[in-house]
Amino acid sequence: MKYDWEEMLDRLEEKDLIEFLPETLPEMDEVTRKRIEKRTLQKIREERNRFSRKQIVAVLICLVAVLGIAGREPIQAAFERLFYYLPGAGMYVDEEGNTLYEAEIINGEFTENDIHVRLKNVYAENHTVNMEVEMTGDLLELTQEAYEPDSKDKYEQLEEMYAVTIEYDGKQDKLTHGNKGALVEDKDNTYVITRYRRDYQRYVKNAEQTYVLHIAGFENALSFRLTANTGKEQPENIGASQTKNGITVTAGAEVTEEGIWFEYYVLSEEILAETDQTHRFIAISLPYEYFQWNDVPEAELYQWRYVMNRNGEMLYPKGLYFHDNLENGKRILYEGTAEDFPLTFYQAAFTGVGEERGTIEIPVPETSEELAKTIDFPYGTVTLEQIQTKPGNENGIKELEIIYRIQPKEGKRKMYGVFMQVQEAVQKEANELTIFPEEDGTYHFPAKISAETKEITLELYDPYYWIVDDYTLVIEAPNETK
Repeated sequence: MKYDWEEMLDRLEEKDLIEFLPETLPEMDEVTRKRIEKRTLQKIREERNRFSRKQIVAVLICLVAVLGIAGREPIQAAFERLFYYLPGAGMYVDEEGNTLYEAEIINGEFTENDIHVRLKNVYAENHTVNMEVEMTGDLLELTQEAYEPDSKDKYEQLEEMYAVTIEYDGKQDKLTHGNKGALVEDKDNTYVITRYRRDYQRYVKNAEQTYVLHIAGFENALSFRLTANTGKEQPENIGASQTKNGITVTAGAEVTEEGIWFEYYVLSEEILAETDQTHRFIAISLPYEYFQWNDVPEAELYQWRYVMNRNGEMLYPKGLYFHDNLENGKRILYEGTAEDFPLTFYQAAFTGVGEERGTIEIPVPETSEELAKTIDFPYGTVTLEQIQTKPGNENGIKELEIIYRIQPKEGKRKMYGVFMQVQEAVQKEANELTIFPEEDGTYHFPAKISAETKEITLELYDPYYWIVDDYTLVIEAPNETK
């Protein structure tokens, strides 16, 4: 039905919209309305400026009903999200009809020459195979020459030393890494790379087959097999699950010889700072009602998210080497055994990130000027109180500072920050700053402009806010759902 619907949208003309345009939006839940709205706006671009978003969504619903598939349930089912649980890679959400493949790990790790090699985050989407190789041990000693300006990059050295080739479909090819990372440790005044991770992607015609990864300098190899995932698994079937405010938290655990492998997933249609991969979003997340990191008691940091055993004792991770970032979640190895069950997983309030933007024009004063201007967001109101400037320097650059306050709104989503940008700024480094309030509750945003600039355009975007709810999940037994 989805593809017939998309083809129908492509054939829409203005006269069709006018004929079926209702005055009000049919009744439905907010999540469904937003999902249909998003899809519709992607298709009806030429009508976007003529009608409101709500009207366009209503048009689609009416047209669907006219074509004989009336009723709320079929409409909602057409936009049902498919959850792909890919063991070892994470929980994926798909609305576009992609095919995802999960990995059956044949040989996922080995230790050779005192170096431990591990295969992680393996899955495929359509024809693209994704995988990560992590190596730990004394991998590369950095000499003084390594720090010279014309020296070979350490990643180039590592890639040459530990080149990876992939074998499948009767052929063997060298892999080129995408994202990468390395950990350098000081060992007796000698810097040694002790951890090296690389992400790889490989386009294949047929994803559903067996793959072998060979690493230069090692006799052992990594291997896995990909099989298509049905994409019909619901979060509550993966482990203990709880939904509040449109956010679902799911957690499960299994016991191995190493300890308790615990994994949790956070599924939301909002952007969450805790799960988003953008660094600046991760940096803004603060415990609820704390506005400065220095104000957060150490005990509060431990209470933000934790796993507790049957005796009410907190479990502790074995270390960074056993902490995997997964799609929409994490997988962590804890000290413990089956005797620790049932486990309790607690998650405090999340930080959401909105996609709203607002701009305001501000004349540049000689020294300072009161503003008393407000910008309203769904989660709070920003009040610009004052703009201050300093005389231009010898390079013709003038510094300015905008002082503002944030008043959160009532409800479950309370705003406590926003990103800003002065469009006329000559240096943009301040745009991505996470700004914390002063003792009097005001925020101070700095910028540098040309001394000749008479007016600035201030853009406020990506407001962030606490989603005021916490989650408590009980995992009765390993791999058991409650």
